Amino acid sequence: MGLRTPPTPPTSTFLGATRKRSRSGSPSMIISNSLPNSRKISQSTLQKFFVGMMATAFSLYVAFTAYLIRHHHTNTDFGVGGKWGPNTEFNNDEILKAHIQRIRELQQLKNPQEKGSPQAGMNQLLPNTHNKIVPSKNGTNPVNENGGSYSKHVSLTLEEVDIHEMKHPRERQKDTSRTQIKGPLARKEEIVHAVEKAPTSSWTATNRVLRAYLEPVYLSDWDIKPLPVRNTTKEQLQVIEYPRVDSCQKLPELWPIDDYPDGDPFLPWIHDVFPTDNGKYIQFVAQNKRRCQTGTTPDQEELLEKMQPQIALFQHVPIQILRKENNQKRYKLVSHEDADPSGIETRFICQFSNGEETLSRFNFNYDYVARRKHSSHTFTKEGHKDNKSIHTSQLIFQCPVPESLVETVRQGTSVVEDQATLFVTLVPIRTPPRYGASDRFLPPKYQSLGFQNFSVQEEWGDSHILPLIEDSGRWENIPICLPTYKAFPEVTTAPPKNMVDRSPIEILQQSTTNTKKNRVVACTWASTSYATRGDRFAIDDGARRLDEWIRFHLLTGMDHIFVYDNSHGDFTLEPVTSQFPNQVTRIRWPATICNNNRTFHDSPGERSSQYAAESSCRLRFGPHTDWMASMDIDEYISPVGDYNSIQPFLDELDQNNTKIISFGSWRAWPRRDLIEPPVPIRNRTICDQPHPCFHLKIPTNRSILQTYNCDRQLVKKETMPAEKQIYRTDYVLQHFVHFSTVTLYTITTEDEITQAGMKWGKAAPDPLMRFANELTEVTMLHTKAMASQDTAGWEKRCKGEMKGSCRIGVSYPDLNTSSTVTKDENGWLYNCYVNPKIETHWVPLLHKELQSSSIIDFQT
Repeated sequence: MGLRTPPTPPTSTFLGATRKRSRSGSPSMIISNSLPNSRKISQSTLQKFFVGMMATAFSLYVAFTAYLIRHHHTNTDFGVGGKWGPNTEFNNDEILKAHIQRIRELQQLKNPQEKGSPQAGMNQLLPNTHNKIVPSKNGTNPVNENGGSYSKHVSLTLEEVDIHEMKHPRERQKDTSRTQIKGPLARKEEIVHAVEKAPTSSWTATNRVLRAYLEPVYLSDWDIKPLPVRNTTKEQLQVIEYPRVDSCQKLPELWPIDDYPDGDPFLPWIHDVFPTDNGKYIQFVAQNKRRCQTGTTPDQEELLEKMQPQIALFQHVPIQILRKENNQKRYKLVSHEDADPSGIETRFICQFSNGEETLSRFNFNYDYVARRKHSSHTFTKEGHKDNKSIHTSQLIFQCPVPESLVETVRQGTSVVEDQATLFVTLVPIRTPPRYGASDRFLPPKYQSLGFQNFSVQEEWGDSHILPLIEDSGRWENIPICLPTYKAFPEVTTAPPKNMVDRSPIEILQQSTTNTKKNRVVACTWASTSYATRGDRFAIDDGARRLDEWIRFHLLTGMDHIFVYDNSHGDFTLEPVTSQFPNQVTRIRWPATICNNNRTFHDSPGERSSQYAAESSCRLRFGPHTDWMASMDIDEYISPVGDYNSIQPFLDELDQNNTKIISFGSWRAWPRRDLIEPPVPIRNRTICDQPHPCFHLKIPTNRSILQTYNCDRQLVKKETMPAEKQIYRTDYVLQHFVHFSTVTLYTITTEDEITQAGMKWGKAAPDPLMRFANELTEVTMLHTKAMASQDTAGWEKRCKGEMKGSCRIGVSYPDLNTSSTVTKDENGWLYNCYVNPKIETHWVPLLHKELQSSSIIDFQT
C-alpha cells in the first residue's frame, strides 16, 4: 500500500481554530497552509527562510550596536573658562543640578530644530569667514574679529571642542552625506569639527598674534601597532587667536591660562615663558591639566581619558632630523641610538621667527625621577591617584635658542617699547603616553639603572615621519620677551657673557657664597581674599596679613621678597607692596586654581596657579640668589636661640654643605586673651553646628604674629603632616609647596654621586636636607586664619565640658612640660606654648614697624 498525501485542512480566520490546528501541525505547515491561492511550500524551504530571517536580523542588530558605540557622543561639562568638569564651587546637590542643566543646554545645541533652541539663528551669530576664535581681553567671552561678542552658548561650543567628537579621517571619507547638510546645523558642525581652512603660519608684522592651532586627537589610533602616521592637514586645524597678549611686561597676566583651549590637550598648559639670562634658552613653565579633575565618577573618568595627552608631554621621545629639498627639516620617531644628539630627549619642535628650528629639552627626566623615588610607574591610565606623584604637577622645559639669535635675546634688543619682535612656535610631538614601569624607556645616560622593554619598532615603526609644522597642532607666535635681569634690573645682576655653569658634581661638593645679587629671598603667592580648600569659607584679610608678613621677614634678614599677586577684578595687593620700594617685587598673577577640593575629596584639589607661581619664581629669580624660601603669608620663619637674623644660620648651613632646611608646619592657636571678646552667634547655617560660634577678630593694637604665638607643641616633631623649606637654588630643580621634589642628587647617576664623594642611596629624604632645631636655630609659626565654623562650641570645648578640639589658645603658664596643671583659674584648658624669643624679641620690633603701615592703623 502506498503513502497518501493527507487532505488539506480548511483554513480559518478564527483564532481558536488556528490554535487548535497548531497543536497537530508544525509552524511551517501552518504558514504554508495559511497562504491563500499559492502553491505548496515545503517544510525545509520554510525552515531555511526562517534561519535566513533570523541571521539578517542579528546582523542588523550587531551593525546598529557597533554604530552607536563608534559614534557615541558624551555630554560631559567642561565648564566656563577652560575648567574641566562641573563647577566645584557648589555643594554636591548644586553640582548635580548645574551639570544636568548644562547637559540639557548642550543637547539643545545639538538639536537646533527644537523650538526655542539657543542654536536657532546660528548663522546670524557666527562669522562666515573662517574658523577663527578670538577670546576677549579678560579671557572669558570670545569676540569676533570685528569686535562683536559671541553669545554665551556659542562661546562654550567654540572653546569646548570635544576631542571625541572630531571624526577620524577614515570615518570622514565614508561620510558623504555630511557635505550635503545645509543651514544652521551644518554651520555648527563646521565649527565643532574644524573643517574650514585655518590661517597658515606667517611671520609678517600684522600677523604676529598668539594663536593656538587645535589638531584632532584620535585615541583609537593609539591601539594600533605601530602607531599610524598622522595625516592631518592645515584645513583640519581649529585656530584660536589671543590678540590680548600684546605686552611683555604684562605677559604672565595676559597669557591664556583660564581660557586654555581644552579641545587639544597636546598643547601644554603654559603659565609663564621667558628667556634665560644667558639668552641660550626659552624657559617654559606649564602645569599638568590632567590633574585638575581626578575623581572616579563617570564624568571624571571621561575627562581623565581625554586628557591623556597632557601626561605624554612629560615623557621624552627620540627624534631624527631629516633634511628635504631646500634644506627643509622633517622629523622621524626613532630609537635613542638613531636619534640626533639634540633629539635624544625631546618633546617639542621649536620654530623661531627667523625660520630656524631647534628641539626642546627637559629641565630633568621625569621618568628617571620616578624611578629614583622607587615609584612603580610615572603615570597610570586611570589617573585617579597620579597627583600623589607631586613631581609630575609642574611641566618645565626649554627651547634652545639658535646661535644666531642668542646675543639678541640675551641683550633684549628684540623687545621694542614693550613689544616683542622675536617669536617662537611650539609644536608638540604627539605620541601616546607610556604606561607601566617608569624605567621602561630611559635615555642612554640612565639605561644601566632601568629595565628597557619599550620597542620603538613595535610601538612607532621604522618610518614614522611627523607632519609638516603647518599641518600640526601648535602654539604659534609665542613672544620672546626680556630675560629676567633685563625685566627686573633692580633685584638682579647681568650674568657674565661667557659664564661657565658649575657642574653637578661641583654643586654637590660645595656651596658658593657672595656670588649673586641676593643671599636669601622669599617667594609667596597671595591675594586680597581667597577661599579655603573645599570653599568652606572666605578670607579677606590678605592685605593686612601681607603687610605684616613682609615687615617681619625683612626684619629677619630677607634681602628681597617676590609677591605673586593672585587678586582678581579691581582688587590688588599693590597698595601693600608699593610701601617697600627695591625690597618687594609684585608680579600680577591672576590665574585661577583649577580645583580647590579638600585632600579627602574624590577629586582632590590641584592649586595650579600657586604651583606655577612657585616654579616661575624659582626659575626666574633663583639664578640671582643663593637661598630661596617658599612660604605662604600666614607662615613666619623666625630665628630663635642666639640668632637674630636668618643669614648667619644659612652661613653655617653652607659650611656644612646642607642644601635644604625644613621646618615643621602645624597650625598655631589664636590666644584667647589677645583676640577681641567673642560675640556668640547662634545660627546653625553660619556655625555649621548646633553650638554657638563667633567671628574671630584681631584688634588693631595686636599683630597676627603675637596673637597666634601659641604653638600646639613645644618642639614640633620631624614627622609633621607638612613642612616648609628654605633651599639652595642651584641644588633644587623643582619645588612643590612643602617639599623639594627634584634635586641634583635625584637626577645624577651612581657614578656621579660616587665621584662627588657621596654615598649612593635613596633620593627621598634628600641626604643634603635636615630639619632645623626649633629651640636653638629657627622655627616656623603657622598663623592659619580661624574660620567661624571652627569656633563652634568653644565655651564648652575649651573647658573640657564637651568632646571636640578647642581651637582657641590658652597658653601654659611656663614651658615646664612635666607640670600636672591642666587648667587656668577660670577653668580654661591649657593647649599651647608661647615662644619666648618671638614674644620678647620679634613682637616689639614688628610692632614698631607696623606703626608705619598705610594698610592698618596700628596702635600700640
